[in-house]
Amino acid sequence: MEEKLVLSITEKEFQEMKAVALDADKEAAIRLIRGFVARIEQSGRSGLKSHLDG
Repeated sequence: MEEKLVLSITEKEFQEMKAVALDADKEAAIRLIRGFVARIEQSGRSGLKSHLDG
């Protein structure tokens, strides 16, 4: 069975997502997605903390 991922976003992020979709702003869309990916990756590592993580 595939593992499911959940991303909680703020109202501001949702508004930004809608604006990016309406404007068809590719650069803003990439920045937004990269931020979401980073948060998902970080949450996946939250259970395994290293002393190097700060």
